[in-house]
Amino acid sequence: MNKWLNKKISRQIMFAFYLILLVLSTTSIAAYFYTNHQVANAESRIDDISTREDRATKLWDTWQSLQYEVRGYVVFGDDAVMDVIESKQASLERQTKWFEQNRIYEADQIYATDIRSLYTSYTKFVMPSLIRYVQAKQSGAIDETFLEMPSLKAMMPDIPSDPDRKFKMDASDSETMRTSVNTMESVFTSYRNSLNAKEATAKDQLVQQTKYAGWIWLINLAVLFLVVLLLVRPFIERTTRQIQLLSKESKLLAQGQHTAPLIPIERSDEIGELSKSFHQMASALIDNKHRLMSTNDNLEQALKVTLRNEALLKIRNQLTETLASRDSVTAYPAVIEKMVEITGSTHGSLIFKEGTTVTNIISHAMTDQEQDTLIATIEPLIRQARRDKIPHTAQNAERALAVTPVLDPSTDEIIAYIYLMRLDMAFNKQEQEELATFSRQLALSLLRMRTFDEIDREREKTSRLLNSIRESVVYIELDGSNQLINRPLLDLFNHSIEQDSEVDWLLDIDESIVNLKYRVDQLPEFERYLHQTFIEHEIGEGILFSIDQEKRFIKTYSEKIHYGGQFRGIMLVMRDVTNEVEIDRLKNELVSTISHELRTPLSSIYGFTELMIERELSPKRQKTYLEAVHSETKRLSLLINDFLDLQRMEADRQEYEFESFDLIELIEDLKQFHGLSSTTHVITVSHDVTHLLIEGDAKKIRQLFGNLINNAIKYSPAGGAIDIELAVRDTQASVAIRDHGIGIPTSAMGELFQKFYRVDNSDTRKIGGTGLGLSICREIARAHDGEIHVESIEGEGSTFTVDLPLRHPNA
Repeated sequence: MNKWLNKKISRQIMFAFYLILLVLSTTSIAAYFYTNHQVANAESRIDDISTREDRATKLWDTWQSLQYEVRGYVVFGDDAVMDVIESKQASLERQTKWFEQNRIYEADQIYATDIRSLYTSYTKFVMPSLIRYVQAKQSGAIDETFLEMPSLKAMMPDIPSDPDRKFKMDASDSETMRTSVNTMESVFTSYRNSLNAKEATAKDQLVQQTKYAGWIWLINLAVLFLVVLLLVRPFIERTTRQIQLLSKESKLLAQGQHTAPLIPIERSDEIGELSKSFHQMASALIDNKHRLMSTNDNLEQALKVTLRNEALLKIRNQLTETLASRDSVTAYPAVIEKMVEITGSTHGSLIFKEGTTVTNIISHAMTDQEQDTLIATIEPLIRQARRDKIPHTAQNAERALAVTPVLDPSTDEIIAYIYLMRLDMAFNKQEQEELATFSRQLALSLLRMRTFDEIDREREKTSRLLNSIRESVVYIELDGSNQLINRPLLDLFNHSIEQDSEVDWLLDIDESIVNLKYRVDQLPEFERYLHQTFIEHEIGEGILFSIDQEKRFIKTYSEKIHYGGQFRGIMLVMRDVTNEVEIDRLKNELVSTISHELRTPLSSIYGFTELMIERELSPKRQKTYLEAVHSETKRLSLLINDFLDLQRMEADRQEYEFESFDLIELIEDLKQFHGLSSTTHVITVSHDVTHLLIEGDAKKIRQLFGNLINNAIKYSPAGGAIDIELAVRDTQASVAIRDHGIGIPTSAMGELFQKFYRVDNSDTRKIGGTGLGLSICREIARAHDGEIHVESIEGEGSTFTVDLPLRHPNA
């Protein structure tokens, strides 16, 4: 058996496991059955005692109830109560028999005997005498208000003499019967106390048994611990100690510190087999170690050479990549540094020249003094390299020098030199060839940079030219690779962007630029035009459109762009024609106004003069016609004067005669003048000061307020009040003229003071005018460093307010 176990570790482990399981199972089952048996017995005793307590209580309650029912029968003589008494008597009989049949304890025996004696005495002697007494009262044989003991005794049967009987049922003595009842109470109480004591004892035993069960389980665990400690632990320690030994030897062997093979462990299980295999492997590894160490030096030497060549190759690749880079001009310090590293030099320089002049020297690991004397030091080598256009070397004491010319491939002219210096070892032929290769790569890099610089200069020139013109340009190539705009387009749309603006390059079209089209008032037509231009490639004269609710007008045209002999893209040009459109509008309004306003007075003048020429008129009629001609001529003169005044004011050619005058007097005078011209309007003037002195041209100020009062009268055709309020606000005189007329639409507020502008609605068309009055008012106010503004509600009236500076006290 022992030999069979030692062959497998798994068998030994399973044997220990089964041993522990067997011990644990056996002790657990024994403890379980013992504890369960003891607890069941204790619980059975407690349940039995509880049953007896309940039945004793119920018997006592039945006995009490029987007494109450009998007393009631004696008092009231109700025959129906007899059924209840008989039922109670039967129940009392059954309960008494149960105690007689289930007597276990000595107290049960005493209690059963006592309740039987009581039951017999009461049912055979007391109850029959009471029943016969009630029957005698019912028959009239006894006539008593209360029960008399002698009468009851006469009804009681003969009771056999028994000196040991506990309950004395003597009807002649009520005290004796009361004593018997009390005795029964004491019997019941004594029995119940006995049961309570037994129940407490049973519960104590149950608790004690539970404690015993706990100790049994502790003993069980102790036994299990001893089994593990004495049997399992030695086996595990022995096995793990041998495995740890093998692990330690494996680490030593892996680290190369094991010098002698491990002695195999004398075991027949897997650990013994592993030990033997490890011994064989260690022996083989030690032998291989000796063979490998003999060739290690050669391999290390070859690795060093390979790593050095790899590092040099990496540096050469980096040098090639640097020279191939577009930004290699800024990387020339790294270029000469890598050349110095590749050739093992001490220091070196790149010498750039134009013609015979050195333009720049880029050095590595050289002091300022060495750099200053460099050209003089290597002048002989430079002359040889310039003459032969090949690398030249020289040996000076312990220093080896090399100068390599860099030739322009197109002209074969020298554009730079590569200078290198190192100690002790001269530059061989192979290294000179490598330097020549580096020089050719450097030459290509310099030429490429020149080309890039020329391209950048041309690009910048083109961008600056397109950004300097006033027209806005959009250029899109056919494949969409380039989509550019010039900066005037941003100014045209008053749009700012976040693109880099260090140089005035053309800008790429981004989403914000595309979204500018939504500011076009004629968006469908504009999108259709863009589709025709950039998708269908239809070019020529474009369209006229406006942006931002006609704040600006733009005209377009497009052209195809060809270069390299191919059609490359389309350029769209947009020109701001807002001024031209405005000039056309003003010209049209001027022609319309002049033709309308001049035609009426001219027609009147022509008609009256024609009548005076062709007809013989009375002097009175001639005077009337001449007055009409004079009135229309005056109206025509005022119209022309208004137009000429506005033109002079806008051209800053209007002359003003400034003087000090009282603005209140001027307004009062205008009130009198205009009050006589209208019978449907009431003009009121209010002011909180007596004098309001200003500096200005009194005639022009009169013209300003005369126009405003006249407009208030004209544009309140239904009549009403016209209120003029004068006030002082800080250093200005403020005059507000308020009417209650037709008012001004909100949409017209922005253009109200433009010349020739008139609100276009059915109310204003009935009222004549040139549209010059408010323009003249604004120009006069601004010429006096003042301002005019308006507030209006359509249908309720308007308020025009003029602010003019007060006269300076020292003026």
